[in-house]
Amino acid sequence: FEFDVQRTRDGQLVCLHDTTVDRTTNGTGNIADLTLAEVRTLDAGSWFGPEFAGEKVPTIAEVLQLVAEYREHDILIAVDFKAEQVEHDVVQLAKKSGVLHRLLFIGRTIVDPACRQRLKTASEKTQTATVANNPGEFDAALNAANTDWVYVRYVPTKSEMDAVHNAGRKAFIAGSTVSGHEPANWKLVTDAGIDAILTDYSLELR
Repeated sequence: FEFDVQRTRDGQLVCLHDTTVDRTTNGTGNIADLTLAEVRTLDAGSWFGPEFAGEKVPTIAEVLQLVAEYREHDILIAVDFKAEQVEHDVVQLAKKSGVLHRLLFIGRTIVDPACRQRLKTASEKTQTATVANNPGEFDAALNAANTDWVYVRYVPTKSEMDAVHNAGRKAFIAGSTVSGHEPANWKLVTDAGIDAILTDYSLELR
């Protein structure tokens, strides 16, 4: 699964997709203009369903601790950096929770070589990805510096997946071809040798 990283006004890291709290909480304003204490007063669950009323915006530390509690499961988590210059702090939190090996860094990482370098500086054990939006970008993504995974946003061929694995790397897919209920595409990419799929229908995919 995937989670997003934002930073509050007082420097705390929280799990929130948008740059504002307007859509997913009962509050308003930019997350960067609010303190963690202010964010924690908001209801982040009611928009999704009444049974989630009162849920709070979690900190990244809380998310990683939850991951740590499920050690018996082989979980891969895509971490999307929405805030800038958070690489070192997230890696340190992940190391403290003992879950760094379960994280795959995306977001800014997939297009920014400097971001990938900061992650590798924070820990050589970080797993980073570079994006290939189409077949024309595949070779550049495969050969990008400080890259462990190729992040494809199209249905790849078996020869492309073989090239990834021959290079000692892995590949995952996200985007419209697999995120919805797309069993035909799930089978195509699985048969091609994809290592992971990011979808909203994980049980059906299984």
